[in-house]
Amino acid sequence: MTRTGGLREVGATPEVQDLAWKWVQMKEAQATTIAREHAAANRLAVIADSRIEEIRALKSPAFDFSKLVRLCEEINKVYSEGCYFATAVLTRGLLDHVPPVFGFKTFAEVANNYAGGGKSFKETMQHLESASRKVADAHLHMPIRKSESLPTAQQVNCGQQLDILLSELVRIMK
Repeated sequence: MTRTGGLREVGATPEVQDLAWKWVQMKEAQATTIAREHAAANRLAVIADSRIEEIRALKSPAFDFSKLVRLCEEINKVYSEGCYFATAVLTRGLLDHVPPVFGFKTFAEVANNYAGGGKSFKETMQHLESASRKVADAHLHMPIRKSESLPTAQQVNCGQQLDILLSELVRIMK
C-alpha cells in the first residue's frame, strides 16, 4: 500500500521517507488543532461566558439560578450552530423566567415598571420585550406558506439587551 495518494515518490531511503511522512502528519495534526482552537475562539455567542459565570456564582435563598444558567448556555449553543428558530424561542423563555427576580410576574411588567435600573434600562427592556417577542412570534405562529423567509443571526441576536438585563439581575442579587 502506498502512502503517496497516487503522487510520485521522491527518491530517498525508506527511513527518510518515513521521517518525511511523520513530519507531514504532525503538521496536519497541528493545522487541525489550530483550526479547532480558532473555531472555538470565534464561536458565536449571544451571552458572554463571563456573564453566565457571574449568574452561576449567585446564591439566593429565594431563587435557584440553575435554569437561568442553562437557558443562557443553550441560547449560545443553538445560536452558534445556526439554529435561529431555537434561539428566538429560548430568548422568549429566558424573558418569561426572570420577572420574579425583579418583583414582577411578567417581563412586560419588568420592562414597564422596574425602576431600579434607570431610564436607559427601562427603554432597553421595553425594546427587548417588543422586538424579541415580535421576532419569535413571527416565526413561531405563522402557518406554512408558499414562500418562506428564514430567520437570520442578526434577527434573533438580542445580545446587548440581554446583557443589560442579566447584568442588572446580577447587580441586585449580589
